[in-house]
Amino acid sequence: ELNLPALLPMAILAMGALAIIVADLAVKGLNRSFFTMIGVLFIILDLGAVIGFNGPVRGFFDVLLVDGIATLAQIIILVASAFFLPLSLSNSNFKEFEMAEFYALFLFMIVGFQFMVVSDNLILIFIGIETSSLALYTLIALHNRAKAFEAAIKYFTMGALAAGFYALSALIFYALTGSVEVKEIEQVLIERNFEPLVGVLAATVFMVGALGFKLSLVPSHTWTPDVYEGSSAPLAGYMAVVPKLAGFVVAMRLF
Repeated sequence: ELNLPALLPMAILAMGALAIIVADLAVKGLNRSFFTMIGVLFIILDLGAVIGFNGPVRGFFDVLLVDGIATLAQIIILVASAFFLPLSLSNSNFKEFEMAEFYALFLFMIVGFQFMVVSDNLILIFIGIETSSLALYTLIALHNRAKAFEAAIKYFTMGALAAGFYALSALIFYALTGSVEVKEIEQVLIERNFEPLVGVLAATVFMVGALGFKLSLVPSHTWTPDVYEGSSAPLAGYMAVVPKLAGFVVAMRLF
């Protein structure tokens, strides 16, 4: 069934990001206090929609899975994000905090994290991963330092490799089972006694490689120091928590 209320939290933040862009185009000279206030406001509205949701567990043609893990993960993500944005009001001279695009991209990034944790559909999880990753690459590059550009390029390159691994794994699972739903994939593989074993192992290895990058697991962790060093201090702290949480939820659903 359609169950559009399951999409409401993500829609709220997407509209918030668009509102920030439109406000910046319509009114010149808006400062970071305004953008921070708008960003936090939409995050709080999103949090209210997440906590107040009491609809079916499945939503939007059964590609969304709003269970307890998804709700808890979204609450942690949104609370952490709401505490991050006011850091832009500090006296530190981070030029990216003066740009409306920073706040819009930040909200789009949260939307990606939410899609990651509220779905067990491999395609929607991939869309969430790439939405959050592309926004995060740009947020790092906006720091406007030589190391920031280097960090963004390294992160983008490794992220593209991980995306390729994920897509290849999803392709193999679909070829073996005829589905991209994690639950259906599990049922078909159990019925077939995990045959052909070579294909299942190949898909699993590629998926572990993709998630290993997102979670900075050995040996996919070599990018982490350079990227954190090139980011602003608040964003580095945020990256150490929220993307890892979303990645862990995806790993829990898959394994």
